[in-house]
Amino acid sequence: MTRDARIAVFLVVGAVVATGGDALHVRAGTLSYPSPALPTGQAWFVFPGFVAAFSLMAAVYAAAARALSLHLAVARSTSPGEIGAFVEALAAFAFVYGMSAYGHDDPTLLAALFYGGFVARWAFTYERAWALGLALLLAVGGVVGEGLMAAGGLVAYAHAEVFHVPWWLGGLYMHGALALREGMRWAWGAEEAG
Repeated sequence: MTRDARIAVFLVVGAVVATGGDALHVRAGTLSYPSPALPTGQAWFVFPGFVAAFSLMAAVYAAAARALSLHLAVARSTSPGEIGAFVEALAAFAFVYGMSAYGHDDPTLLAALFYGGFVARWAFTYERAWALGLALLLAVGGVVGEGLMAAGGLVAYAHAEVFHVPWWLGGLYMHGALALREGMRWAWGAEEAG
């Protein structure tokens, strides 16, 4: 499979998993859309929005890795990766996403689980400075992005403790950063690798 095909697969798979998690959020009452257009209760822009978000995250990942390669260890985070590591990290992200759907009535417990769980995963990962920087970037970007959507009336969270969103949301994005890294390693791997 060519690199371009793998990047396209990565973007679509990421968007499908996130759209599925968002559908769980709607079903569980974690969030709602004022003008749902789909049978899932989601707005029409959810899937295209996630494709755009994953495209932006991939571009930022590549640019930041190049820019910071002289200051941080990123060699492994930018080397070819395995599909198994991507699937494992994506499954962990999907699990956290599911927890956020069905545990949203206790946002403080979710925040503790998500941030604590990230710290535990981070302590045993490679290139920790890069992983932490990426996770913090995604957490802030995700909270601000979704907060702006909520402020604009495009989505409403059942519990909104910080900038129109729940405080566990940053932790969800931090787990997503680990999946992003493994997805980028697989997508940007060797040109003709399987």
